[in-house]
Amino acid sequence: MAKITLKVPKLAVSMQEGTLVEWYVAAGDTVTVGQRIYSIETEKTTFEVESPFAGVVTPIAVVGETYRVGMPVAEIVN
Repeated sequence: MAKITLKVPKLAVSMQEGTLVEWYVAAGDTVTVGQRIYSIETEKTTFEVESPFAGVVTPIAVVGETYRVGMPVAEIVN
């Protein structure tokens, strides 16, 4: 069993942080590769982030909060 930590991606060269807009999954949901799991808003756009792994997701980040690039937002256990 492996645990993977998902972090706020750097979506643009100038991006320093993003605001978590919405979770598309809940704690304990099983996700597949490519399934959208959350959306994050930057200064210029809102981006839907897809799961790079399959497994059971545990959200860490809170909707409405702003996080710096590289901060953990969820864990996936497979």
